[in-house]
Amino acid sequence: MRTLLHPHEENNRLEALKRYDILDSMPEQDYDDIVKLASQICQTPIALISLLGEKRQWFKASYGLAIQETPREFAFCIHYILDDPAEALVVTDSREDDRFANNPFVTGDPHVVFYASVPLIDSSGFMLGSLCIIDHRPRQLALPQLDALKVLAKQVVNLMELRSSNKALRQSEERYAALSAELEQQVAQRTQELATANEALNDSINLISRSNENLQQFAYIASHDLQEPLRKVQSFGDLLKNQYADQLGEGVLYLERMQGAATRMSTLIRDLLSYSRIHTRRENTVEVSLNDVVKAVLIDLELTIAKNGANVEAGSLPTVLGDASQLGQLFQNLLTNALKFRRKDTLPIIRVTARWISAESLPTGKKQPTGAIAYYCIDVADNGIGFDEKYLDRMFQIFQRLHGRGEYAGTGIGLAVCEKVVTNHGGFISASSQAGQGATFSVYLPI
Repeated sequence: MRTLLHPHEENNRLEALKRYDILDSMPEQDYDDIVKLASQICQTPIALISLLGEKRQWFKASYGLAIQETPREFAFCIHYILDDPAEALVVTDSREDDRFANNPFVTGDPHVVFYASVPLIDSSGFMLGSLCIIDHRPRQLALPQLDALKVLAKQVVNLMELRSSNKALRQSEERYAALSAELEQQVAQRTQELATANEALNDSINLISRSNENLQQFAYIASHDLQEPLRKVQSFGDLLKNQYADQLGEGVLYLERMQGAATRMSTLIRDLLSYSRIHTRRENTVEVSLNDVVKAVLIDLELTIAKNGANVEAGSLPTVLGDASQLGQLFQNLLTNALKFRRKDTLPIIRVTARWISAESLPTGKKQPTGAIAYYCIDVADNGIGFDEKYLDRMFQIFQRLHGRGEYAGTGIGLAVCEKVVTNHGGFISASSQAGQGATFSVYLPI
C-alpha cells in the first residue's frame, strides 16, 4: 500500500472530517435509506457510506454488511487520496487488480469481488469518504446506475453539511439561551442592586435632609441664643467702663480683654455660620456679572481701602452662572485678605483681572470637576506680605492660620469659605506667592 503523498493536506482533510462530528454517531434513517436505495438501483447485495479516518474507515450506514469499521489500510477508498478524488472508482474484479488482490476483504469475508464507489467531497473540496456498492461476483455498472450513485453521494454530503449546520445552529441557540439566561440573571441582580442602592440613596437623602434641618436649627441658635450673651458682655462691659472706670483702675484693661474675646467669639460664630451655609447649598443660580459683584464689594470696603491708602484696580470681568450672594462672599474675603495682609511700609496695590483658559491648560494636578472645555481664571493679586508656598495645602483648610492673632486678626475661616464657594460653582481655587513679594489668588470657574 502506498503512503500519502501530501501529509499536510491529509491533516487538513482529517480536521474537516472531525468538524462534522459524525464518526461514531448513532444510526440515522436518512443515511440508511440512501444505502438501501443504492443497493436496489445498482442491484448489489452490499452498499456502504464509508468515512475515512486517521486509522480506520467507519461506516455511517451499511446495507448487507454487519461490521461497523475496518482498519484504514483495508479501505478501497483510500485510493481517492492517492489518485484522483474527483473520479468514481469502479473495480470489475478485485481479484485481478494488483491494488486489491491481496486485501483481506477480497481473499476472505465478505469476499469483495466487484466494487464501485463515488467520493464524498464537501463544499470545501475535502474527500471525506465514499458511497460504495459491493458484489461477490464480477460485473459491470451501467452508466445510469453510476449517475444515480453520484446523485446519492451528493445527497450524503448534503445531509452531512445540513447535519453540521443544524448542530451549529443548535449550539448557537443553546449559547444564546445560556447568554439570555445569564443576562436575565445579571439584569435581575443589577435591578436588585439598583433597588438596594436607591433605598440606601433615599436613606442618605433623608439623613442629609435631617442634617440640614439640624444645621438650620443650629444656625438659628447661633444667630440668636449664642450671640445674645456676647452682646450683653459687650454692653455691660461698655457700661462698666463708662460709669466705673475710676474705681476699676487697672481692671479696665481686663475688661477690655474680656470684650475683645467676646468680639472674637462673635466674629467666629458669624464666620462659622457663613461657612456652614455655603457648605449646604447654593441659593440661586442665575447669570451673575462679576463686574457688579466686585463693584459692590469695593463699595462695602471703601472705608478700609481709604484707611490703608490702597489702590484697587478691577479689569473687565466675565458674567458667570452662579449664586450672586456666594460670589460676593468669595470676593469680599479675597479682597479683605489682600487689604489685611499688607506690608507696613508699602501702600497696598490690588489688581483683579480675568482671562480665558482651556481645560488642557489648567494647572498641573487640577481636576476638571464639571468636564468643561474652558474656564474663566480670575486673579486677585496684591503686593502684600505674601506667604511661603510650602503652606499652600493647609491655607484653604478651616481654622488654619499662617500668622498669630496678635499680628493679623481673623478666624482662619475666610479662605475655607472661598474654596467652598468655588467648589459649589464647579471650579477650584489656587494661589501662588513668595514671602514678602505679594500673593495671587486664582479662581477658576467653568464657562
